[in-house]
Amino acid sequence: MNKLILSVLLVLGSISSVAMADVDYGLEVGIRSQSGDADATGSSTTSQTAIQFGGIIHYPISGGWHIRSGMLYTQRPLIVKTSGSTVENKVSMNYLDVPVAIMYKFEDYAGIFGGVSLGMNLDKSCDAPNCVVTDVKTPILPFIFGASFKFAPQLGATIYFESYGDTVAKSPPDNLKNYRAVGANLLITFN
Repeated sequence: MNKLILSVLLVLGSISSVAMADVDYGLEVGIRSQSGDADATGSSTTSQTAIQFGGIIHYPISGGWHIRSGMLYTQRPLIVKTSGSTVENKVSMNYLDVPVAIMYKFEDYAGIFGGVSLGMNLDKSCDAPNCVVTDVKTPILPFIFGASFKFAPQLGATIYFESYGDTVAKSPPDNLKNYRAVGANLLITFN
C-alpha cells in the first residue's frame, strides 16, 4: 500500500510541474487478452481476457519525440491445467504498471511507442482448492510496443503488445512464464 501511495504522489507531482502546457495527459480503460506458459510436463494454459485502466502522460522531448508514461492498473490472469488433473486453476495477479516508453507522434492525433512497463504486484489469487500462488516476481519489466491515435479531439484509442519472457510466479508444480498480452484501450485526453 505504501508503494501505491508513493507512486500516486510521484505522478501527481509530475503532473503539477510548470511544463504542463506542453504535456498531453489522459485516461485509458480497456481490455487485453493475456496468455502465458506453464513449464511442468503435460501442463497447459488457456488465455484470459482482463482489464487495464489508469492515467497516461506524454512529455515532449524534441519535435515529434515524446516520453510516454503514467500509472495503470493491470490484470494478468491465466488458467492453468496441471497434467493428470481435470481441475483448471484460474491464477490471477494484479499489478500497478508504470510504463516508460519513447513515443514518436506523426501528428497530434497519431503515434507509435516502444519501451518497458515497471509492474509492481498488488495481489495474487487462485480460485481452485489447494491452489497456491507463490514466488510472485515483483517488480516485473515487460516490453511494450503499440500505437495511439485520436478519432476525435479528445477521444482516441491505444493498441499494444506486451511481452515478458521470464518466470512470473509459481503455482506448484508449474512455473508460470512467458507472459504475453494484446490489448486495446479507449483514450480520453485532457490537453
